[in-house]
Amino acid sequence: MGVYIFTPEDLVRYGAATEEQLGTLREAILSKKDILIVGSSRSGKTKLVEALMNFIPDDRKVVVVTAYGEFKPFKPNIVVIDTQFDGRPLDVRTSEVISRIKAINPDYVVIDTIHTIDVARLLRELIDDYAFIVTSLALTDDIKGEVKHWLRIDDETFNRFDVVVELGRDWRTGTRKIRGIYAVKDGKLVPLR
Repeated sequence: MGVYIFTPEDLVRYGAATEEQLGTLREAILSKKDILIVGSSRSGKTKLVEALMNFIPDDRKVVVVTAYGEFKPFKPNIVVIDTQFDGRPLDVRTSEVISRIKAINPDYVVIDTIHTIDVARLLRELIDDYAFIVTSLALTDDIKGEVKHWLRIDDETFNRFDVVVELGRDWRTGTRKIRGIYAVKDGKLVPLR
């Protein structure tokens, strides 16, 4: 049996997102906006990325940087760069991933919560050249502070993102959903939906 990949319709069916929220995110993806998806552990970050990737046209190349086989290439236009701790220095692993991304020259780069490379360096070097969808932990309501902590990015890099999607999980029921979608304006989060 294969792995089930969530679709945008699944998110609506299970109450994780509204049609309006998905419309906002579809527009952001098609406009190649840089998107941060934040939430606690098991809040649905990867499932949301899977669903949103259905909005990316099949003729556009996508690179997904992940670790330890956590993301499956479910469409032919997806190339997975799977990283892991392997004894080599962090800067060597990061340089290798940056070189591979440049060689592929994708339309989109997805970074799915990894700590096996220097994400801050990768973003500094490549955010001008590609559209990014990046997931990050956010364990408190201070979204900007949490993203800066977990991704090790500075204010300048954070402010380069266009859209932030905040996910939440009800620990009593297990229900996951989009809590809010924000534009990044002058270093602040401005609600969109």
